[in-house]
Amino acid sequence: MSLLAGLFTLRVLAQLLQATYPVGFLAPFESWQGSSLPYPALVVSQVAIIAAMASVIRSVSTGGIRPVRWRYRVCFAVGSAYLAVMTFRLAVGLTVLADVRWFSQSIPAFFHIVLALFILLLGHYLYRKGASLGQRSDGSAVRTGERDG
Repeated sequence: MSLLAGLFTLRVLAQLLQATYPVGFLAPFESWQGSSLPYPALVVSQVAIIAAMASVIRSVSTGGIRPVRWRYRVCFAVGSAYLAVMTFRLAVGLTVLADVRWFSQSIPAFFHIVLALFILLLGHYLYRKGASLGQRSDGSAVRTGERDG
């Protein structure tokens, strides 16, 4: 999860660098912008995402997240849908809809995939942690021979 958060942070810093002091070894600023959202609003939302990722990583490392079933199910559902949509966006943007700006912006689509993978990895952590603790969906312990349906 730290690697994915680091990748996303580098993406934010790279676009900020291109906005303030463009360098030739990075893609132009416009290549990093995948929506019509004004850049200042985008940066604020990206910093909020980075802060949320850091908070999740800190909670995971300290064991501060309770691994209840609904949390990992939400992570799996949201992360899977997000990954499917962004993978579709990337695939059609590289092929049949290369002339449509939103689809053709591969850098933002790639980093949306990074965010989707972060959500899925959090779900996997919650699932595995709950299974290793033998917990039910409400967080209570499962007694020997008892199954959580």
